[in-house]
Amino acid sequence: MGRKRNIDTGAKGADPTCPNAHTLRRRSVDNADYECDVCNGEIAAGCCFYGCEPCDYSLCGGCYVKLATGSLETAAATNSQPSAAPGDDPDRIDPDVADLCEHYEIEERITRILNEAMKGRQETFDTDILGLWESLATARSPAGLLMAKIRMMKEGTFVGKVEPPPEVKRVIDKYRLDEDARTKLTDFICKRPKTAKEDLFEIERRLETSGKPSAVVMTMIVALQKGTKLPEMRAAPPHRDYGEVKARPGPPVSAPAKEHAKDAKDSKDSSKRERSRDRDRDRDRDRDRDRDRDRKSRSRDRKSRSRDRKSRSRDRDRKSRSRDRKSRSRDRR
Repeated sequence: MGRKRNIDTGAKGADPTCPNAHTLRRRSVDNADYECDVCNGEIAAGCCFYGCEPCDYSLCGGCYVKLATGSLETAAATNSQPSAAPGDDPDRIDPDVADLCEHYEIEERITRILNEAMKGRQETFDTDILGLWESLATARSPAGLLMAKIRMMKEGTFVGKVEPPPEVKRVIDKYRLDEDARTKLTDFICKRPKTAKEDLFEIERRLETSGKPSAVVMTMIVALQKGTKLPEMRAAPPHRDYGEVKARPGPPVSAPAKEHAKDAKDSKDSSKRERSRDRDRDRDRDRDRDRDRDRKSRSRDRKSRSRDRKSRSRDRDRKSRSRDRKSRSRDRR
């Protein structure tokens, strides 16, 4: 047993060490049994072993020889890398990934695939997660879209939620694009840096004469991605909410034409006034008819009450005469 001798100089190599670079010392087992930390073999009482007491690290004689001669790959790898932290777990799902997948009810298999993909994107982890949240919010099939995003990550074409470049931000603010359109436009321009300037130029040309800028942006993105024919340019002025409508000079107007236009305007105003007066007269007639109906109704009510009073009076007279006749009859008897 011993250290490996250097072939060129004949000198012995460095003393074998534990993972924390402490030199291993030869020791013997007294009463308790020990276990080799490399091969997990049992070191029985009375046997020799090599260990580091501060680190509680032990090697059996066979593993020590392999380590000393450079043929112990596991020990060499362990010696060159820091020991794993107690809480490290290769199967542990990142909390942000777990939160995203739980919200959209993603199955565990896809969750683990996403977690594995995100391990290699630590520099853009936060923006990637935000981008996934926004993309899945409008997805019909969140699981299917998530798998497509994972493929883009592996291909290096995925871009998370990033701040739009100045030119893109100018277009977003000018045409008041909705949240979905601004996200898609930013993502599209960032993915095509070589043609970003030309793409944005073609998109803005069509936004200048559009009344639905967010819809035009989505249409243009699809056409540019597929390489199909771009939508035709419109000759109409833009919607009043977007851009500036410049007044175009028209042909000169003669004095008779101006007079005719003035007469037409006056005639139109007069017609409006006549219609307004007609509506007022109709309302007045309606009110008169309502008042007449009310008066007739009140008159009928009064007549009915008068008849009731007369009827009650006649009844009282009949009863009174009947009582008088009965009284005279009793008197004659």
